[in-house]
Amino acid sequence: MQENIPAAIVITEEIVEPKLELNDSTDIIGDFILDHEYFAADAEVLEIHSETKDHVVLEAITEQKIDRSVENDEVKKVVEPVEETRVILNKLDIEKPLIAVVIDDMGINRKRTLDIISINAPLTSSFLTYGSDLKGLAEKAKDSGHEIMIHAPMEPKVEASLAPDTLKTDMNKDEIEGLFHQMLNKFEDIKVSGINNHMGSKFTEDEEKLGYIMNILKQKDMFFLDSKTSAASKGKALAVLDKIDFAQRDVFLDNENDYEYILSQLRKTETIANKKGFAIAICHPKSQTYPALKDWIESLKNKNFELVHVSKIIEAINK
Repeated sequence: MQENIPAAIVITEEIVEPKLELNDSTDIIGDFILDHEYFAADAEVLEIHSETKDHVVLEAITEQKIDRSVENDEVKKVVEPVEETRVILNKLDIEKPLIAVVIDDMGINRKRTLDIISINAPLTSSFLTYGSDLKGLAEKAKDSGHEIMIHAPMEPKVEASLAPDTLKTDMNKDEIEGLFHQMLNKFEDIKVSGINNHMGSKFTEDEEKLGYIMNILKQKDMFFLDSKTSAASKGKALAVLDKIDFAQRDVFLDNENDYEYILSQLRKTETIANKKGFAIAICHPKSQTYPALKDWIESLKNKNFELVHVSKIIEAINK
């Protein structure tokens, strides 16, 4: 009788693309995909932020590390004062150091946006251009004392899912100007003070293409706040050349969605403000940013800083 020999069993490793579940508690920030979190939009504006690949995450995290290095170098330069703080304050015609906090990515996750709007303080809310009920949310933010900006999507260097209305370097002049006017029209009848770039490490390095945007800002008497996702941004050079009000952020507050980390970044912001008379911080409506920001604002009652709209700083430094 022939002995039965069991058939060989071949086990192969299944390659599974990592997927990120979108829900009300996940985040996307700036030019970086951080902590493998995505920021969930309302259903009608959920685009292609549904999955990612390891190499995309690695490229994004690499750019995040580069940005932190640039930021730390800038802080070191700032804390080596060239002038006494009092001289700087007198030059800017202000009584005490100014701090502006800009909250990017507003208008996408409604719950988180409303959390930030519930803070009655002179914050600056920067709205992405592809959320729902933008005008309604912007009006609510104004009622809470917030200044309104547009967080304009611009092309990054890293491979990433792009917003549906991203300004890209392969567009011609008419396409860029037409798309940017569409963005502005979404905020019709809303006082919008200026814009800053969402992502944009590639677009802001393109002098010609960014120049088209700067020309429109000049026509509309709006400022440009450079989020500094690239150290090689042409924003400042173009603003000086075209005499456009300009500033750039000093600190990202919530690269890590951690309460204590965000408070430490706010302390860094205070250090910079003490040395040069002002500081501009950027954050996002993340789960830990909201309580950290609320508690920090409460602590300002016992500190020698003035929390202001970013336009007040930009007006002071562009006199």
